[in-house]
Amino acid sequence: MDSRRRVNSTVGLLLHSFEECNMSRVFLLNIGSNKAHTSVARSPRFQDDSFIFVPFPNAGGAWVRDYPRVCRPFIRTMSLETHDDPDWPNLTYGDDCANGRAGSLQRVTEGDILLFWGMLWDNRGDSWQHFDGSCGWYLFGALRVSEILHGGQRATHARSENVARARRNVHFVGGPLPQTHRVFIGDPQYSTRFGHAVDLQVYREDGLLYRTIRTADGQALTLNGTPKWNSSLRSCRPIWDLDAAKDLRLARTARDAIAATNDYNLLADIGV
Repeated sequence: MDSRRRVNSTVGLLLHSFEECNMSRVFLLNIGSNKAHTSVARSPRFQDDSFIFVPFPNAGGAWVRDYPRVCRPFIRTMSLETHDDPDWPNLTYGDDCANGRAGSLQRVTEGDILLFWGMLWDNRGDSWQHFDGSCGWYLFGALRVSEILHGGQRATHARSENVARARRNVHFVGGPLPQTHRVFIGDPQYSTRFGHAVDLQVYREDGLLYRTIRTADGQALTLNGTPKWNSSLRSCRPIWDLDAAKDLRLARTARDAIAATNDYNLLADIGV
């Protein structure tokens, strides 16, 4: 083997070793209709913990389409326009990273995980009239990112196996992605909308949220402490670096809570 081939072989081995050791981060994202939409749109949770994701209404806004039919019994608004994202059937998610709330998504790389949470309202039937007034905050699903499209790109710039799914993301309504937008395409093998919502148990001192999620500077969140849990989670941000032992322990606790009611392993096949 000549010297050039030996160098190339050594570099290849080093890169392979680095890739194996460089594990994912998990980003937490708040999505869907929330308290500001209480009177016009609610995501229902049913008695068996199944749920319907109802995105927020956005009449007259950009990057909108009509509410999916399954959502319509749970909205009370004259307009059907909504920012329908994530696209659960096609396992994609888009956002405007110029929005301060979403700024940290500029740091997402392939292999990272987007973990989604939001508000659900208990519903004892199949319509708006069956909401009983109680609500909570739950984990909805996760995307393990296999590809990222950036501002100026079109869905056709995705890898061939991802083009059809990318095309359906609402951020491509009207043309290419605006310069500050990104669309994250999930790996179908490792991404899903949960069949059963996972309660963050925010009203319990020992709730799942307090056992697994820390403030941005690594401090414990508590039920009545400062900062309030909801202000700490308002913006999208990485919550676990799976290379860090303490974060990995927290992520494993969340993984186990998700797997208790869903056939899904948040950390499958990433060396943990």
